[in-house]
Amino acid sequence: MIEYLQGGFCTGRRSKDALRLYLIYMFSIIGFTFTFILGLINLSNSSIVLSVFLLSGALILVLNFIYIMKTDNHYVSSYVILYFFFVLMVYLVYSGGASNTGPLWAYSLPAMALFLHGFKKGLIVTGLFLLIISIIFFYPDNALLTANYSEEFKVRIILTLLLITFLSSVYEYSNEKSFNHMEKLGEELEDASTRDQLTSLYNRRGYHKNIEKMRENHGAILMCDIDNFKKVNDLYGHYAGDFTIQEVAKNIQNSVREDDIVVRWGGEEFFVFLSEVTPDEAYNIAEKLRKTIESLDIRYEEHAVISVTLSIGVAVINDEHYLENAIGNADNAMYVSKAAGRNTTSRHQ
Repeated sequence: MIEYLQGGFCTGRRSKDALRLYLIYMFSIIGFTFTFILGLINLSNSSIVLSVFLLSGALILVLNFIYIMKTDNHYVSSYVILYFFFVLMVYLVYSGGASNTGPLWAYSLPAMALFLHGFKKGLIVTGLFLLIISIIFFYPDNALLTANYSEEFKVRIILTLLLITFLSSVYEYSNEKSFNHMEKLGEELEDASTRDQLTSLYNRRGYHKNIEKMRENHGAILMCDIDNFKKVNDLYGHYAGDFTIQEVAKNIQNSVREDDIVVRWGGEEFFVFLSEVTPDEAYNIAEKLRKTIESLDIRYEEHAVISVTLSIGVAVINDEHYLENAIGNADNAMYVSKAAGRNTTSRHQ
């Protein structure tokens, strides 16, 4: 039961859906408690119609609570809760409830509508409610009322409802803005944590983030290593080495498709996942990439033009060679390219 009361928060989710789920649980329990108790009180006071209305509402809220426990469908449940209370509040305004205090319960509706349906939809629901009860209150000769309210009371109910709606709207608008900002910030931080700081390619964490996608698709792996990279650092310095890695990474990323995945595997080594390609297509892409890097003039400052090459290993992912196996095969093929004199593409046989 505690897990259901906490809704999505128990599962570690932090989202509008989780918050809304939590609110629906709470509104269902609190609403049931109040409607059931008030239904019994009105039954003892011989207010049969109101008692039946309240006890029926209590039953609806129990069924709604069971439904959301089984389905987590907050969308349907929020409508059940909100529009039950909507109808109940209209009825209490119309009938007066107990001792003409029914309209006082209407103060809960603006906050409930805004919390459950968000700023825009909540305002629409609240505006519709205010329009309906205004018509009921001020229809000529009180023809739509069975209760007797003074004009001052009716005006004050409407004005105070407008004030509560305004204050609840300001709160909900600010809350939505803050929530959206935090959610966006969280997504940006999550993305930043999966990216290599130097090249903006995926890092190893980014690889693991995409691992299921790669496991579910046939394709190929390219393992690419910059040849003799230590000489670049020795001749031009580590800043030039970093710049060289950035330029190579940029060209690798530009040489593959949007659905492919490029990872800075470590140091001067890169991992490329090619989605849904044949072995020949993978080899041709690797060769095109190798030639692109071979012809690249990397201009670092004014006095340095750096040229580098890649050794590439190619291996397929299929029903016989799963992802981790293909990575090992591509790595072995890359070392074959190194042994063959570098600046070479080798396939795993």
